[in-house]
Amino acid sequence: MMRVRRSSATVVSAVQGEEHPSKLALRERRERVIAQLTESFARDEIGLEAFEARIDAVYCSQSLTECDALVADLGRSDFSGAGVIVVAQAELARNDQMGAVELAPLGLGASIPIVRALFSNIERCDQVVMPHATRVEAVFGNVEIDLRKAIFASGITEIAVKAIFSSIEIVVPADMTVEVHGAGIFGNFEGTSRTIADPDAPTLRIVGSAIFASVVVRTLPPLRVQRLVEQVRAQRLMPPRG
Repeated sequence: MMRVRRSSATVVSAVQGEEHPSKLALRERRERVIAQLTESFARDEIGLEAFEARIDAVYCSQSLTECDALVADLGRSDFSGAGVIVVAQAELARNDQMGAVELAPLGLGASIPIVRALFSNIERCDQVVMPHATRVEAVFGNVEIDLRKAIFASGITEIAVKAIFSSIEIVVPADMTVEVHGAGIFGNFEGTSRTIADPDAPTLRIVGSAIFASVVVRTLPPLRVQRLVEQVRAQRLMPPRG
């Protein structure tokens, strides 16, 4: 069996190049600082201009000290996990009177339920009693929420959406008034506002921003109608008897 030897010059070149331990450490620290800045921006600790300026400064930094200085004034987070970070989430609390579940906030001092995906994926299609205000945030993640099973109280229900380098898709039922107010910053915020004829129908208001991201609000028929359509199609595909 032939053995291939690497010359000492090749090894020295690799160590002195991009694989040098100091450069590897700097790249790793940059990624950690970017993740911390992104989380702080999602929590509204810093504004958009400060976020962009600090991100630019991260890529220009030449030492670990310079990187650390960019987040020295921010709350510290643990980014040592295996790529999935849960900052806050909403749990389901049963409402026996209505035969459904409702969103209940978790976290210290949290008054508004938050569904947040950081470097992760969240899919929800629950029979829930929606609170009048909810926050949905995705940072380097993906969130898919289907609200066709949800129960809405009268008046306005508002969902504040923020997507950063992520995608958020919200499916809303066709039998309610929907208002979509969003902005895309190097991204897209898609959705159509509509008003139904029933003045007593609840209103769902979706507001927010997509920064290097995509937010899509889709309208689909209620699940009971969709199931009926699927049954009719299945019957048509059945071969005739006799």
